[in-house]
Amino acid sequence: MRSNLGGQGDKKKPLSLYIHIPFCVQKCLYCDFLSAKASKQEKEAYVKKLLEEMEYWKETLQKEYVIQTVFLGGGTPTCLRAEELLQIGRKLSELPLALQACKEGKEKNAVPPFFEFTAEANPGTLTREKVHALKEIGVNRVSIGLQSVHGKELKALGRIHTYQDFLDSFHLLRDCGFDNINVDLMADIPNQTVESYQATLSSVTELSPEHISSYSLIVEEGTPFYKMQEEGKLLLPDEEMDRQMYCLTQEMLLEKGYQRYEISNYARPGKECRHNLTYWEMGEYLGIGLGASSYFKGCRFSNVDRQQEYLSLTTRHLQKERDLLSKKEEMEEYVFLGLRMRKGISAEDYKRRFGISFYECYKTVLPVLFENCLLAEDKNHGRIYLTDKGIDISNMVLAEFLL
Repeated sequence: MRSNLGGQGDKKKPLSLYIHIPFCVQKCLYCDFLSAKASKQEKEAYVKKLLEEMEYWKETLQKEYVIQTVFLGGGTPTCLRAEELLQIGRKLSELPLALQACKEGKEKNAVPPFFEFTAEANPGTLTREKVHALKEIGVNRVSIGLQSVHGKELKALGRIHTYQDFLDSFHLLRDCGFDNINVDLMADIPNQTVESYQATLSSVTELSPEHISSYSLIVEEGTPFYKMQEEGKLLLPDEEMDRQMYCLTQEMLLEKGYQRYEISNYARPGKECRHNLTYWEMGEYLGIGLGASSYFKGCRFSNVDRQQEYLSLTTRHLQKERDLLSKKEEMEEYVFLGLRMRKGISAEDYKRRFGISFYECYKTVLPVLFENCLLAEDKNHGRIYLTDKGIDISNMVLAEFLL
């Protein structure tokens, strides 16, 4: 994949690009993401539309932006055929990607470390042909949805794979040269115990992935789990067990060399997900595909979320819910998102963005939070961040920053 920056890349604004693939082999019982099963013909039609949408944005992006991260998410992108992944990659190569000039010889197609291209994958959908396609289009980071190593827990979630499927996928990626892999885990699964969760953490850390995300199950309205909960048929770990699993995650991953850099995300040094950092640092990002969201040129907007509507509309009419954020909304979001990160927010950057001191803006809130050890500051680097105690009750703390 070649760069299309010409010689002007350093003068352009950084951008992250998200590409949504709304297909799954089977919808999980807890999932409220925009995804569903689809036929071969439906996938082909969707990929064709994706390419049209990327073509629509190409001129604007080439003039003003350099794309520093790409995230191919879903759904399950690896539900697509290898050829469809290659089609997406070929169109991507026409966009202004932050790639260095390709070197000759063995490193001809090498992707520099500063350009991050993540693809999500689920065990059971990865083949050697698809992995080779991901490598060919420039993917240098893969995120695998495991959730649990226990068959009963995977079945309870409605997952299609086994732990062995995950192992096969993980080792296939390693064999094909992927050296930046994330594994998604889940706590508070029905009938899960602290011991079973500990076994999951132990098994995964033995594989030494570069990044681990661990999220607590949230029962979302409209999902099968929500209906089961309403009917009293969903047995979830209680609050005390949830707390034990939460603390266990921090202890075990820290012991194994993973640094917690966001509330639910842990990484080896230098392996933090740069794409997600764009979201948390309120950088600009553009979403391509069904229902994809964007924060672009000061506006938040998203594409239509009905498949037939997405396929039938012209690309210039795909956007809905366009919202120009007020200064107050931007200030609040900057704090809410930034304090999710362990490094917190920069007082200097806050003043540069909004023209007011962070300390002045929140002069009635900060003393109480500092006094109660919920917030701390690194005066040497001018950063304010949540303490461990603050992270534990982050929703309550963040509510204090509403203007």
